[in-house]
Amino acid sequence: MKRTALLFLSFCALCGPVRAASQTNDAVQWLSKAVAAYDREDYGAAKTNVAIALEREPNFAEAYLLKGMLAYRDGNVDDANADFKRAMTLNPHLPADLRGQLEKQAREIEAGLTQQDFAHFTLQFHGADERDKAWQAVKSLDDIYNEMGSLFGVFPSQKISVIIFNTEEFWDAWNAPSWLGGFFDKRDGKIRVRMDAPQGGDDEYLRRLRHEFTHAFLYQLYPNELPVWFNEGAAQFYAYKNPTDSFWKDKRLEELRKIMKGAPRLNLAKMQDVIAKKNVSPGLIYLAYLESEAFVLYVAKEHGDAWIPSFIAALRQGASFDAAFQQVVGIAPAAVLDQLHHSWE
Repeated sequence: MKRTALLFLSFCALCGPVRAASQTNDAVQWLSKAVAAYDREDYGAAKTNVAIALEREPNFAEAYLLKGMLAYRDGNVDDANADFKRAMTLNPHLPADLRGQLEKQAREIEAGLTQQDFAHFTLQFHGADERDKAWQAVKSLDDIYNEMGSLFGVFPSQKISVIIFNTEEFWDAWNAPSWLGGFFDKRDGKIRVRMDAPQGGDDEYLRRLRHEFTHAFLYQLYPNELPVWFNEGAAQFYAYKNPTDSFWKDKRLEELRKIMKGAPRLNLAKMQDVIAKKNVSPGLIYLAYLESEAFVLYVAKEHGDAWIPSFIAALRQGASFDAAFQQVVGIAPAAVLDQLHHSWE
């Protein structure tokens, strides 16, 4: 299925009675042409056709969605966000409806993958062409499984399902942005990871695996809700953890400091809102992820790597997030973030 075929499915299926009254067949046909042009990477034709669709029907939510995708592709982030906002205003159910179509499509693709069981994981992949990457994934996952199980003093009680995609499969299944290397879905407990060779090569691929495994591991240990900034920060911490280099935390913190130099500082509430909702510019989302990683890394540098296992243990014993953090670190999370920002001045 083509990349934006999901859009066509959605605008044909969404809110039938409302669509019949408000969107003309002519507008739908022009949007269909725009979607087809986008799929064949003829972005000029896509822009022309979506503009005609909006001339025919000025309140066509899905047309604004595609218009926003085109603007975002051109780097016009403000215009893209305005188009996305307009789409959601016209059809507040659009995100949920798209998600439903997306998940149905993804399940169909995933059902056709090869499956193999291992001691701690169930692995799905495309077949012989991807077998080597799948085996590499199992070796890396076994390593971090044993490493984290030993650090936390407890191992996951259930096998973890991992699906290995090539880039095209990942896009077709989940319509994922190009920067996304994988994700963990706590609703079904599965890790999904792209296996293509990203910038950074195999090291980056293995970091993706470690990052998503950390999400799955922590969720099995503590399936209650945690701030997403903590989850993302912890996942990055274990993704980059390097036991052979005693200075790796200092090096990574300095790297993060340089990346974020001159950027606005986010507080914990803003980090939580940005990562959870992702309804702001991609640059701010990226900054929130970096701040989350820096926070967890800074605590580990000041208080030792064992702070995360100790913190999770306190949560498992019934402490609240703030109480567990205070018990293990000795000060409130907001005060730690202030210390981090002050250290970078």
